[in-house]
Amino acid sequence: MQLQSSNFAPDAWDVATVSDMCVDLVVSGNVRPEFHQVEQIVGDYSLELGGSANIFASQLAKLGARAGILGYVGSDMFGKFALQELDQIGVDTTRVKKLASLKTGIGIHLCEKNDRAMLTYPGSIDATHAEDLDETLLHSCRHWHLASYFLLRNLRSSWPDWIQKCRKAGLTTSLDTNWDPDKKWEGVADLLPYIDVFLPNETEALSLTGETNAWKAARLLAAYGPLTVVKCGEKGAIAVKGNQTWQINGTECQDSPLSVVDNTGAGDNFDAGFICAWLLGYDIDSSLRLGHRCALGSLSSPGGIQGQLQQFVHTKTIDAIKDGR
Repeated sequence: MQLQSSNFAPDAWDVATVSDMCVDLVVSGNVRPEFHQVEQIVGDYSLELGGSANIFASQLAKLGARAGILGYVGSDMFGKFALQELDQIGVDTTRVKKLASLKTGIGIHLCEKNDRAMLTYPGSIDATHAEDLDETLLHSCRHWHLASYFLLRNLRSSWPDWIQKCRKAGLTTSLDTNWDPDKKWEGVADLLPYIDVFLPNETEALSLTGETNAWKAARLLAAYGPLTVVKCGEKGAIAVKGNQTWQINGTECQDSPLSVVDNTGAGDNFDAGFICAWLLGYDIDSSLRLGHRCALGSLSSPGGIQGQLQQFVHTKTIDAIKDGR
């Protein structure tokens, strides 16, 4: 993925993001617990690399982009596991620091068909602070992606100034808020005028706007300025920019009947596919198709990493998506 610009160093990352660093313990089967010391047998489990930013960066790397993350891990087995996975995938982790006083975050995913519940221990997820956003980063990447806005509490007040700096430095920007555990949905409107691509899912878009219809929500959010892409799960995705609209239905880019193992990270993989194509200058329809294809791939395996599109020459993949194949 070669995005040429005289404003950036030749070895600059294509995309940078702050990592909500964690691992995911994905449990499936009869996962609804009963208290009072009731023991029950579940179907399966797996330990996966977690974090929306990590999943996003990993899929980008597999599509051929130079993706880098910054953040923290604990000096523990989960931190070692996360770094090994990211390094093996090809995500640049040189700006990830280890702290002995920190526990690496963990998300416990209780998965049923087409849905899941999540229990999260924050730990390293929210360990990055404003002072970690040094301005050398503005010349070290071409695009800034902001993931897990509501979980990265330490950075929330810093984002408006940082995103404006990104724009002044010539970086494009994207935002995926993910779910708000506090259900307040505050602060996003202040960011949207400076964001190029906003990527909420349908539930998040409805919660942010108070609407009950995805199209109405998308138009309200797009009125702040960004290209707004709303991920609608099995229904596909929609996009709005000004008076223009685009849509992809849930069966497009589907090579065979879909078997959903786990929907963890599907939205983050969609983000990666969409941003990859968009940065390469492909039209919105093509970007939606690649995003949707990346999301579909991740559904076939536990966690957000195993099912990612891989071993593809990314230009051929995107050309096939552009042609509707």
